[in-house]
Amino acid sequence: MQNLFFSLIFIFPLAGFFINAIRWNSKKVQLSGFIASGAALGSFVSALVLLLPFLSQDASERIINIYFFNWLEFEFLSVPFGFVLDSLSGIMTLVITGVGTLIHIFSISYMSGDDRPAKYFSYLNFFLFNMLILVLADNLLLTFVGWEGVGLCSYLLIGFWFSDIQKAKAGMKAFIVNRIGDAGFLLGLFGLFSIFGSLNYAEISVAAANTSPETWGVLSLACLFLFIGAAGKSAQIPLFVWLPDAMAGPTPVSALIHAATMVTSGIYLIVRLSSVFILVPNILHIIATVGVITMLLAASIAITQKDIKKVLAYSTVSQLGYMFIAVGVGAFSVAMFHLITHAFFKALMFLGAGSVIHSMRGEQNMDKMGGLKKYMPITYYTFLMGWLAIIGTPFFSGFFSKDEILFYSFASPLGHPLLWLLSVLGAGLTAFYMTRLMSLTFWGKEKFDSNVKPHEGDKFITIPLIILSILSIFAGLISVPHLISKTMLGHIPNFLQNTLALIAPNIQAIYMSPAQEFLLMFASVFVAGLMAALAFVFYIKKTSLPKILSNKFKVIYNLSLSKYKIDEGYNKIIVLPLQYISKSLSDMDKLFIDDITFKLSNFVQKLGSGFCFLQNGKLQSYAFYFVLGLGVIVGCFFIT
Repeated sequence: MQNLFFSLIFIFPLAGFFINAIRWNSKKVQLSGFIASGAALGSFVSALVLLLPFLSQDASERIINIYFFNWLEFEFLSVPFGFVLDSLSGIMTLVITGVGTLIHIFSISYMSGDDRPAKYFSYLNFFLFNMLILVLADNLLLTFVGWEGVGLCSYLLIGFWFSDIQKAKAGMKAFIVNRIGDAGFLLGLFGLFSIFGSLNYAEISVAAANTSPETWGVLSLACLFLFIGAAGKSAQIPLFVWLPDAMAGPTPVSALIHAATMVTSGIYLIVRLSSVFILVPNILHIIATVGVITMLLAASIAITQKDIKKVLAYSTVSQLGYMFIAVGVGAFSVAMFHLITHAFFKALMFLGAGSVIHSMRGEQNMDKMGGLKKYMPITYYTFLMGWLAIIGTPFFSGFFSKDEILFYSFASPLGHPLLWLLSVLGAGLTAFYMTRLMSLTFWGKEKFDSNVKPHEGDKFITIPLIILSILSIFAGLISVPHLISKTMLGHIPNFLQNTLALIAPNIQAIYMSPAQEFLLMFASVFVAGLMAALAFVFYIKKTSLPKILSNKFKVIYNLSLSKYKIDEGYNKIIVLPLQYISKSLSDMDKLFIDDITFKLSNFVQKLGSGFCFLQNGKLQSYAFYFVLGLGVIVGCFFIT
């Protein structure tokens, strides 16, 4: 039965993909949506059936290995087509299929006016299939197959409305930037194989415990390349530029791929290989540094953006930075904890934004919204739960997971007070720009056109929002605050901690008294509350202040508004030189290589034409040539 349910996890979304692909040109959105949503739900239920027994099993029994066949077989390498379901991959599977099901259901109403709903839903199901391969694979090479699969689906879904050239370019941008990260993934994969002689996660984990210091240099390089791959998928500097542009796709795509699932692949990869990464603290320091810089950079950009989806996009980049801070200080379980809570409240807010956009006839500029609270009460109150979670309001899910990251950024042996201070600053910026979003969208004065009639969505929109809002409130209760347990893994429930304990050493935090811990927690909550109150004053009470300050600090404001001109810099430093080099090589090919080829062929053609009289088809001529040639030979014979 295990094999059957394990197979069904993949079969359901794959079947949904094929069924809707056959109906490619169908415009029946509800039928297409029900097929795709049923497939996602079937996958979720199959995973749940396999994972429920884990709750009553010992840690050593919480693993299911499924072997299908030997995929690649060489003298030096054997790669099975096999999968593993343990607590870590199980949690990811439930998040992917659970949140994915809700987003599929939401899409039924959101895509009701589209001409190609069957195509859209087939892409969504195919994405789920590839994402499941990524997280359930028992070896790095099969993970890479899923890794590339979700990259393809991301390209297809971001550029789904490809008739708009800007949306098509956004899809291409995401695809190309991710290929850079994928090159890093492959180099890291080769590096690990050269050290451990295996690509299987379990074998690598066992071998890592016996790694000799002589290999640590190569291991550091391999882990650095793997981090580059993770940074590409999880949108960290310098490879984060694709994710904000990815908002060109349908809003449910942003919720599914660019908030809850695909962008967390990099975090999952590092956590899965945490037994290896923990051996190279120098690389962990780099990861934490990149994470905190990305977090602050993205948060500072989100402060000035006017597009509601762009604010949420940069918020996602910033929150992913927090997760990389967690893995960078060795708090792998905490990174997974924030990954889970973030999947709920960020998917909620993206879908809430989708509900607003759907109601506002496609309008995404927050300066043309305002006062939507009274028109869209369900969307408002559910979005409010997501806002309270992301800014770290006590007892909401985001409070628990973010507080854990802040704690270990200070108390972990790999942490540092400066890292904690910058992380708290990031928490304050998050509270500011998210309160600004709430103020401009739901509170304040109505700024939309008179011909726009905001209204609440139907049940396909509101039910997913309600479920995700409940998860955003209570998901944090899976953690017991670290005031009770000082170990890195002790405050995550046994369901998750035992798997992580098997693959990563248990890092003991620096001892702190309860009073000291409470002081750290109070500082972050106070800063977030202060910044939220400041944003409320700016955009509700004293609405003239933002304009006054933006004029006073015009250079800083314009830098943030223009996203620090990073895209323009990349275009000038990388894209344009590459285009120039490519054009130069193309011209060389046309003007030099092609010219030589043509001239040589013309010479041969003319040479052939010059001697064609020898082949005239007349026997008398051939006899004459024969006699002439024979005479020449005889003459040469007598001369010599």
